Amino acid sequence: MKLLSRVVWAEGMYLAPHHFQAQNRYFEESVHFATSSLWKDAYGLAACQLDADALRNGTVSLLHARGMFQDGLPFDIPECDPRPDPYNIVAKFLPTTDSLTVALAIPRWVAGQQNCELDPFPSGNARYLSTTEMVHDENTGLEPKPVQMGRKNIRLVVVPNREENLLTLPIARVMRDQSGHFVYDPTFVPPCLRVSASERLSSMLQRTVEILEEKSAVVTQEQQSGEKFQTGMSARQVAQFWFLHAINSSLTPLRHILLAKHRHPEDMFREMSRLAGALCTFSLDSNPRTLPVYDHADPGPGFSALEEHILRHLEIIVPSQAIVIPLKGTTRYFYEGEVRDERCLGPSRWMLGIRSHVGEADLIAKTLQLVKVCSSQFVPELVRRALPGLKLDHRQVPPAAVSAKVDSQYFVITRNGPCWEHIMRTRNVGVYVPGELPSPDLELIVLLES
Repeated sequence: MKLLSRVVWAEGMYLAPHHFQAQNRYFEESVHFATSSLWKDAYGLAACQLDADALRNGTVSLLHARGMFQDGLPFDIPECDPRPDPYNIVAKFLPTTDSLTVALAIPRWVAGQQNCELDPFPSGNARYLSTTEMVHDENTGLEPKPVQMGRKNIRLVVVPNREENLLTLPIARVMRDQSGHFVYDPTFVPPCLRVSASERLSSMLQRTVEILEEKSAVVTQEQQSGEKFQTGMSARQVAQFWFLHAINSSLTPLRHILLAKHRHPEDMFREMSRLAGALCTFSLDSNPRTLPVYDHADPGPGFSALEEHILRHLEIIVPSQAIVIPLKGTTRYFYEGEVRDERCLGPSRWMLGIRSHVGEADLIAKTLQLVKVCSSQFVPELVRRALPGLKLDHRQVPPAAVSAKVDSQYFVITRNGPCWEHIMRTRNVGVYVPGELPSPDLELIVLLES
């Protein structure tokens, strides 16, 4: 029952607590009515952190949480609202139970019934519990007076819950790992007000943007190395242009959502759906009607299905066994590149391709002797101290996954030692090519292991 009628104030009227309660209720309902009218899903978590160490002992403990319940009630734990008592989940986890969903819960507001308990030993069934706080006069900062405040009666529960009067907001899913310990399910996505509230959504968005950037760079490089658009071009070239258009059209808005962080998850879902639908164009067995729809109450399965669809279609069109890390010149003889795709730091082989205006024998010998590869921060130090970087081994014939260029020589980079450890930490790679190799043309290629 909504209360959208304001209280009528008149001179000489008898004031009772009911007047102020009705006015507060009018303001609360008006704000909720406005937000729910402007946004379909104006509830969920804005931030949340649980104690993973306490869970190993079977206790769900909330460190902090901010957000809004389905009826518009905001909460900010522990800054404004006290932490709920820890919840022991051991008794609820039966031997046949695979997982349990934990939620924040609060009693619903019920018209015509008690919604705030004044008893110093409350039963805990009301929406608010009365507490006394000392409040200072805002005009003078003096004369503190005791004021009764309605503390939100928020608790932790397992859903589904038998208490029908409780309003619940899922925050995590508990499962057992291979050792039998309790852990939080990393794939669970609760209802959120912003993408940054879910680590799963944030990492998914980061990974999607990195892959799109890599795919865009690969296709762009192929287009630049080939002929320009002209009459009579092949069907494959036309398809590549449309594929590049689909990627670049989605890359910019997805990157904006990634950097903004406070956008609603539905915005991310909309852009991923747009990309997934565009990729259906390049596959005969895909239909956009089969793509999932957004479900704010349980967004995880829909996002996972979209991600799987996007990655699968990107691999079909442009296989990513070979990832190119663009190298740009910073100062004379020095080049650097950013490792954006985390897969490059996993099981893979790194290769350096180099071409210069010298003979083949000189190119191979001088590269092995003079070229240095390390993190972009340490390469100048290696040159100054005349120290070697990562070891290079020449390959007369590069792997089939590498699109070998004419007059280029390819070298395998050995991934170990302090230089490699610093590349992994900084996600930046630097290359030094001295003047003995004039006008070098470099390419850094990462071959992923399946």
